[in-house]
Amino acid sequence: MSTQAMDTQGYIDTLFSEYQETSALVDFKEELKSHLDERMRVLTQKGMDERAAAEKALGEMGYMSAVADEISRKKIQELLSEMYMSTRNYISAKRGALYALCGLVLGVAVMIALITWFGSHYQSAPPAAFMVLGTPALLGFLLLGLTQETASREAMSWKRALWYTVAAGLILFGALTALIAGFDMKETTASATSYGYPNVSLTAATAVLMVFALPGVALGAFLVLTEKNRSKPWVIKLREEHRNSQSELFGSPANAQRFGLICGALWIAAIASFIALTMFLGIQFSWLAIAAALVLQMIIMATLVKAK
Repeated sequence: MSTQAMDTQGYIDTLFSEYQETSALVDFKEELKSHLDERMRVLTQKGMDERAAAEKALGEMGYMSAVADEISRKKIQELLSEMYMSTRNYISAKRGALYALCGLVLGVAVMIALITWFGSHYQSAPPAAFMVLGTPALLGFLLLGLTQETASREAMSWKRALWYTVAAGLILFGALTALIAGFDMKETTASATSYGYPNVSLTAATAVLMVFALPGVALGAFLVLTEKNRSKPWVIKLREEHRNSQSELFGSPANAQRFGLICGALWIAAIASFIALTMFLGIQFSWLAIAAALVLQMIIMATLVKAK
């Protein structure tokens, strides 16, 4: 290999040394090298010696380094998008069979709960029937989903996914057990007296829910707060672009963050109000909490959005 070729290749390798060596980048570097060699050949034919021609051509390329840098970034981003957006077979035959098994078990649990609902006079029977098979099936779906790589997310380790499953299992078991305990207490009290049982049943349900669900919520909160970002590069890029557009919409990143925090608090209050209204007034009034939250969110957005 000639000194000229070595200088050309070395300069281009230095220009793109900060980037990962991909097939797309190699092709692009070869294209730049051919243009640089051609420019040196033209200068040599005009009477310039090889050393002077190389220095002049490399100097001209130096002025183009910023443009070349931007082009290289775009080519790598396009490659990453193609790599992670293309369809891939993430689910193995074994994992697919486990998904199918969980779906079958969940379907059986739902059917048994429906049969129990229509065939039993006890309100506690359907959730009790569902809990036996439905809970393991739902937790199985969760475990498989967390440990599965997707086009947008890296897979979670089995150990951490098991802790998430434990937290979800405590919450789900607590919720179903609270329903069963509440209905049982309601039916028992109703058979003994004709008044006062709603307070007793609600107290029993709340007590059972606290015993199981609170530890699950605490464990889940710890896991979420210590979770690392498992998003793939193209997803991170899209989120960055979305944040930039939100900042432009609201005028500043601080306003965009303020809008997110206010909306988060608003919807937590709306969901809590929905549950409370459902328990005390019925479903015919509880939807008003969701409607009010939507109206308030639009008013807040209209207040914070930057005028064009």
